[in-house]
Amino acid sequence: MWDLIAFISLLAVPVFLVIAIVSLVKKKGTAKRNFLFSGLAFVLFIVGISNAPASSSETVSTKPNDDTSLEEKKEVDTEVKAETKAEEEVKMTPQMEMTGKIQELISTEQAFDAGSYIKGDIPEGEYAFIPFEGSSQYYAEKDSSGNIVDNENFNSFGYVYVHGIGNIENGGVLINPSAYETLGVKSAKEIYQIMNQVEDDYKDSAWYKVGVDIPAGQYVIESYGEGYVAIMSGPVGNNDIVDNEIFNGRYQLTVNDGQYLKISQGFISE
Repeated sequence: MWDLIAFISLLAVPVFLVIAIVSLVKKKGTAKRNFLFSGLAFVLFIVGISNAPASSSETVSTKPNDDTSLEEKKEVDTEVKAETKAEEEVKMTPQMEMTGKIQELISTEQAFDAGSYIKGDIPEGEYAFIPFEGSSQYYAEKDSSGNIVDNENFNSFGYVYVHGIGNIENGGVLINPSAYETLGVKSAKEIYQIMNQVEDDYKDSAWYKVGVDIPAGQYVIESYGEGYVAIMSGPVGNNDIVDNEIFNGRYQLTVNDGQYLKISQGFISE
C-alpha cells in the first residue's frame, strides 16, 4: 500500500506545482493553496518510500540460495568421504592383504599362528614355516616323553613335517601348502617375500623346496664367511641328508624336483 501512495504522490507533486505557477502568473488566489498541496504530496511521497516493504523478489530469492548451499555442502561432503575411502584402499599394502588372508586361514585351521601347541592341535603333515617381523624363527616338536623329535632355527622361510605326537613350539606361522591358491601364491618363498616386504627375488639363506621355490638345476652358492649347504630328501622332521658341505667362498651343486636345499650364511649367486 505504501508503495502505491508514494507512486501517486510522486505524480501529484509536479501537477500541483504547475497549477500553482499558472495561478501565480494569472494572479489567481489559488496559487498558495496549490503550492501547499504540492508540498503535502511531496511529504506523502517521502513517507511512502520510507514505509514501503522490501522487494518480494529479494525475499523469495533468499531461501533457494540457502537450499542450494545446503545441497552443495552435501555434495562436497560425499566427495570428501569417497576420496578418503579411496585413499584408505590405496594404502592397503600387499603385506596387509596377505596378513588378512593368513588370519582367515588360521580361523579355518589351514594355518597356525606362532605359539605353543599340544598333541592333536595341528594335523599331521607338511607345512610351510613363515617368520614375520617380531616373530621367532625357531621350530621344535617333542614326543610325549619330552624328547626332541625335530627342531630347526630357520634363517628365513622353510618347511616342517608335523608328526602330531607331542608338544610343538612354533615361532612363525605354519601354512598348509594346499592353501597357497587361496593366498594367491605358489610357494613359501612368495609368502615370505610379501610378509617381509622383500622387493627383489629372494636368494638368501633359507630352506628351499626344489620345483616350488626354485627350479631344479645346477646352482652356485656363495658364503658370508663360513657357510653351510645341504641337499635334503624332505622337510624338517622327515628327511635324510643327500649331500652337505661347510665351505668358505663358492660351492656348486645340483638339485632335483622334490628335494630341499638348505642354505645357511650364504646366497644363490648363479
